[in-house]
Amino acid sequence: MRRTLLIPILLLFSAASSHAQAVSAYVTYSPIRLTNVETGTAFVPGAGNEIQYASYWANGFGGGITFNVIQLPFVSLGLDLRGSTKRGTLGADTGMAGLKLGIHPPIIHVKPYIEGAAGYLGTRTVSTSIPVGSTDNGTYITWEILGGVDYPLFRFLDLRGIEVGGGQGISHGSSSNASIFTINSGVVLHF
Repeated sequence: MRRTLLIPILLLFSAASSHAQAVSAYVTYSPIRLTNVETGTAFVPGAGNEIQYASYWANGFGGGITFNVIQLPFVSLGLDLRGSTKRGTLGADTGMAGLKLGIHPPIIHVKPYIEGAAGYLGTRTVSTSIPVGSTDNGTYITWEILGGVDYPLFRFLDLRGIEVGGGQGISHGSSSNASIFTINSGVVLHF
């Protein structure tokens, strides 16, 4: 009896894995909102030197690769490697790795997912220290929780409708941590 149940289950998993893509690559428009980013120190009359902070949007581009390591009929678990950049004085660079849990409902024509990622955040702001107006660079160890929805256009191509994330950058040289908020949209190519 157990063998008769095992055969249909194995056929179901093998059929699902033969149609599933093992690797996905994506390119996104990736604005990132950074708050509480240290910009240096400034002399404040009556208070002395105080650390100054800035909040800003860094509108850049990003991309990544997801390696789907577990693929079941309605869910997948993958290793996601991602990064983004926005050049210029008010800029930011990210590089993160995370675990991505994808859901593939049989009736609804969307693919929602959630991801937990950690890695690197580099910030560039206008310095408030001497010389004023120069670029102040910050580095953070960062984590972020992201969630999004992909819309299949073709078997090999999805539209990343929206991906929203939030997290924190932990600075080893600053007295405060930066907050991160991202909104991404782009295309996903499956191999």
